[in-house]
Amino acid sequence: MENNNFLWRLYLVSTVMLMFGLGIGYKLFHLQFIDGDKYRKIAEEKTLKSFVVNSSRGNIFSEDGSLLATSTTKFDVFFDSKTVPNHIFNSEIQSLSIELSKILGDDDVKWLNNFREAKNSNNRYLPIIKNIDLDKVNEFKKLPIFKYGSIKGGLIIEKKIKREYPLGKVAERTIGYEKIDKDGDYWGVGLEHAYGSFLRGKNGKMTKRKISNGQWKVLESNLNKDPIDGLDINTTLNTYMQDVVHDYLLEQTEKYEADHSTAVLMEVATGKIRAISNFGRTDQGKYYEKLNYAVGESIEPGSTFKLMTIIAALEDQVIDTLQMIDTENGEIDFYGFKVKDSRKGGYGQINAMDIFRLSSNTGIVKIISEAYKNQSEKFVDRLFNMGINNSLGIEIKGEPRPKIPHPLDSDWNGLSLPWMSYGYGVSLTPLQILSFYNAVANDGIMVKPTFLESSNKLGALKKNTFKKQILNPSICSKETLSIVKKMLYDVVHHKNGTAKNIKSNNIKIAGKTGTAQVGYGTDKVDYISSFVGYFPAENPKYSCIVVINKPNKNKGYYGSDVAAPVFKRIAEKISSRNPVIENYIYSEMIKNIEISQKEYITNSNNIDS
Repeated sequence: MENNNFLWRLYLVSTVMLMFGLGIGYKLFHLQFIDGDKYRKIAEEKTLKSFVVNSSRGNIFSEDGSLLATSTTKFDVFFDSKTVPNHIFNSEIQSLSIELSKILGDDDVKWLNNFREAKNSNNRYLPIIKNIDLDKVNEFKKLPIFKYGSIKGGLIIEKKIKREYPLGKVAERTIGYEKIDKDGDYWGVGLEHAYGSFLRGKNGKMTKRKISNGQWKVLESNLNKDPIDGLDINTTLNTYMQDVVHDYLLEQTEKYEADHSTAVLMEVATGKIRAISNFGRTDQGKYYEKLNYAVGESIEPGSTFKLMTIIAALEDQVIDTLQMIDTENGEIDFYGFKVKDSRKGGYGQINAMDIFRLSSNTGIVKIISEAYKNQSEKFVDRLFNMGINNSLGIEIKGEPRPKIPHPLDSDWNGLSLPWMSYGYGVSLTPLQILSFYNAVANDGIMVKPTFLESSNKLGALKKNTFKKQILNPSICSKETLSIVKKMLYDVVHHKNGTAKNIKSNNIKIAGKTGTAQVGYGTDKVDYISSFVGYFPAENPKYSCIVVINKPNKNKGYYGSDVAAPVFKRIAEKISSRNPVIENYIYSEMIKNIEISQKEYITNSNNIDS
C-alpha cells in the first residue's frame, strides 16, 4: 500500500514536471518563432537607435566675398576599452599614453592610469579630446592601439558641425541665428532665419548601438543616410561699408550715452542694404547688437515725416512754395495742446521752402490744418497713395506694419490731423522711413530693401541672382520731386538749413533732420534724434538713415547735433573710397529745379492764408 502511494506521488510529480517542461518549451517556441520578430524589435530598439546627422549649413557671404557665417566640421574622440583585446592593450597602452602626452600635454603616467582604470571598469566612452579638425583626427588614427580602428582599437570618432561668425559682433543681429525646437520647428532672427530654407540643406541619419551608461557607439549600416548640404547665400552687405557705419554709429552712441541706436546704408537704384548696425545699452553702460531696431522698432518719426506731408500738400496743390505762412509767435494751440517751434518766438512770416529748411512745426501744421480741415481724409488718402501705410515685406522677421491714422478710425480726433502733419501719432520703422527717402532719390521709384544678392550650391559657380522689386513705380509727380529735392538739399546747404552744420567740402548731402519727443506730456521727456537723406545730392548713389534714441539731454538731443554728424562722416568716408564722377554741374541742376518750381507755381491753385 505504501509502495502504491509512493508511486502515485512520483507519477504526480513527474506529470507536473513534464507539464511544466512542456509549458516552458512552448513558451520558448512561441517567443522564438511566433513572437520572435516582435521581441527582437523591442530588444533592438533598446540597443540600436537612429540619430539625426545635421547637414552642413550653407555659408553666408558679404557682397565683397567676405565670410559672414560658415559651418565648420569638428570631431570628438573617445576610447572604448572593452573592444580592445587584452594582448594589444597590455603591449601598446604605455606607448599610446606617451604619444598622447606629447600631443595633448598631459603627463603620460596620468594617461596610463586613466586607460587602466577604464579597462578595469569596462568604460566604453573615455573622453580623449573634443573639437578637433580632420587633420588632427588623422593624426590620432596613426597612434598605438587607435591604429586598429573602432573594433580592435576602441577608437570612437564623433563628427559635429559648429556655426562660426568671422565678423564677431559686427552686424550680429542682422546676420542672426537659427535654431530648432523639440517639435522640429525652426525659429531665429536675422539672415540666418530669413533665408533658412536656402541654408539648411537636408539632415541625414546615423545608426548607433547603446553600449553602457546611456552612451552610444556609431555603427556602419545601410540604414545610414548622408546629409545634403545647404546652399550658400551672397548678401548685399559690404564689409568695408559695414565697418564704417558700425564704428561711427557706436562712437556717437557712446558719446551721447544713448539708450539705443541704428543706422542703415542703402543703394538707391537697387534697394540693396550695404550696411546696417544696431546698438542697445546694457546696465553697465556697454553697447552691443541687442535688437534689430532698424527692422523691428516702430517710432514716431517727428520732423523727418514732414517730407511725406509736404509732398502730399504739393501733389494736392493746396500750397505753393512761395506762399507766405505766419508762424505767429512759434506756438499754436489745439484744444489746449500746444505745437511749438524749437526757436522761441517763432520765425514770423516765412514761405513753404523756409518752413521745410527751418523745420518749423507751427508752419507745417498751419499749412495742413487750414488746407485739409474739412477734408482730412483727402490728406491721409494721399499718404496712402504713396504707399507709406504698407509694410516693406522684407525677409527678416519682425517688421511691424506702419501706423498712419485715418479719419475712419475709432480713435481719430481733432488732434490727429495737426499732430500727424509733423510726425506724431504716426509710427514707422527706420527702414520704412529710409525707403521713402530712397524713393525720392530714385526719381520717385520705391524699391523693396533687400539683403540677398544671390544663392548658389556649396562650392558651385552657378548662381541664382535676385532681381530688385518695385513697391511703388511713382510716389509723386516729377514736378513735386524736383521741388522736394531742392528742399532736402537746402536743409544742408542753405544758410537757414537745420543741418547746415554738416555741409561738406567733399560731397553734397541732401536730407532732413528729426528731433522727436518721447513721453511728451509727462514729467520725463526724452528725444529721438535722427537724420535721413542721400548722397551725392546731384546723382544719388546711397541713401542712409541714422537714429539715436534717448541721448543724454545734458549732452545734446537735436537731430542736427546728434545724428546728422554720423551721416556726414559715413558719406565722406564711403565717397572717398568710391568717388562718383559728376556727369553735370550741380548748379545747373538747381537752376532746372527752380524753373520747374516756377512752372509748378504758375499752374497751382493757392489757398487763402
